[in-house]
Amino acid sequence: MTTPQEELNEVQTRFDSNLSKAQQLEQQIEQLKSERQQLQQPLVEDQGAIKALKRCVETTELEEE
Repeated sequence: MTTPQEELNEVQTRFDSNLSKAQQLEQQIEQLKSERQQLQQPLVEDQGAIKALKRCVETTELEEE
């Protein structure tokens, strides 16, 4: 049978561990959000380039026919 002090120690250890994990996850989330934000502009630019290149390819194909 565990004493109240032992149970307190166990619960406190579990709490501290879970709190640490939660803080680490929060940091990872913030890092990923930052990385996602940094990708937004290149994605928009690439999307525009893809549209322009598709038009160019389609025009070239029509000219070749």
